[in-house]
Amino acid sequence: MGTMTTLDAQKQRLVEELIKAKEQIALIKAQPCPDFKILNYYMDVVSRDTQLVEMIDSHLFGERQPKVSSWVC
Repeated sequence: MGTMTTLDAQKQRLVEELIKAKEQIALIKAQPCPDFKILNYYMDVVSRDTQLVEMIDSHLFGERQPKVSSWVC
């Protein structure tokens, strides 16, 4: 059960990092002359963290997690 708690904590940290990165992306895009190096950095953070959260979810829920496609009629 400890592993689940560790993964849940890791997921929470990643979700918080994702929110902050998305906020930074919005701020950078609002600039008259956006710094594309910084923008690309935050875009990479969002991509990486999203993949990690999905991996954690698949590990935590496995086959018990309903597939989105099974909900679509």
